[in-house]
Amino acid sequence: MVQILENPAVKQPPVSKRVESFLLDMFHNVCEAIEEIDGTKLHEQQWTRNEIGQWVQGENNDGAIYIDKSLRSGNVFEKVGINYVSMQGELPPGVTFQGSDVVIADPATIAPDAKGTSFFATSTSVVINAFNPMVPTAHVNYRYFQLGDGTEPGSWWFGGGGDLTPIYLFEEDAVHFHQLHKAACDQHDPELYPRLKKWCDEYFYLPHRGECRGVGGIFFDNLQHSDVETLLSFVKTSSEAFIPAYFPIVKQRQDMEFTEQHKYWQRIRRGRYAEFILLHDRGVRFGLTSGIVSTQSVLNCMPGEAFWNYNDQPAADSEEAKLLQVLRNPQEWV
Repeated sequence: MVQILENPAVKQPPVSKRVESFLLDMFHNVCEAIEEIDGTKLHEQQWTRNEIGQWVQGENNDGAIYIDKSLRSGNVFEKVGINYVSMQGELPPGVTFQGSDVVIADPATIAPDAKGTSFFATSTSVVINAFNPMVPTAHVNYRYFQLGDGTEPGSWWFGGGGDLTPIYLFEEDAVHFHQLHKAACDQHDPELYPRLKKWCDEYFYLPHRGECRGVGGIFFDNLQHSDVETLLSFVKTSSEAFIPAYFPIVKQRQDMEFTEQHKYWQRIRRGRYAEFILLHDRGVRFGLTSGIVSTQSVLNCMPGEAFWNYNDQPAADSEEAKLLQVLRNPQEWV
């Protein structure tokens, strides 16, 4: 008698491991794309903590992965900052989160025997600035955060998105970038792209300037409105949209002619970028407040050169004025 045994169900790895894996793939793929275009190898720096908890250079020996890669004064790219992190740890007593915001309790309310909360965090973050002012700046970040084992309601969330910041506006570039991110969203829910596009326009906004940072893309934070498997699939698809959405634009624009006036405007716009990072970026605030990541990593997203000039306004009907008009009045690109 032949006994037929059923194949046991294949057990999926934990969500944390699957997010960790595809974000690491994204990190490597973006690094390869940059090195291929620029012809320069990215500088790599790994981080670990010393015996008193300070971030120091060196490989982790506790299973965590913490890598910064950077490029300064390459052939095509002026400054690139890339970070990948995957780590487990324990938040100090009195430190927790409301969504993705760090909340620190009054020390007087923390019991002497209070215990911290375990967490898992993984992310890939990229900011790319090119030499040529005709090449737009790009930013992409995808992340997952989990408190404890992630089984309690509200104990995990996804965040991320990709956005484009042109110095000079080529409408076809904005259309291309948005089309690919819309296609990624539409694979999961046709209502996602309009929602996340609007979220991006509203988030990357400088209220003191009355203008958006760029022409947007998609953005989401504290995403937990559906089951974790559905959102995991969506975030993976979205993260894969960035390379084909951005690097063909770089290749098309990198050899265009430009003048010193174009470079001047580039530095002015980089100043706006720096203003957003330092005044409004929640990810930067998260990194600096929580201490979960190195300050060097957090500020690796800053532009290499920026410029401010008193009451600098472009001439009417100029290409610079055309960009400002769009930044002050967000467009529907697809």
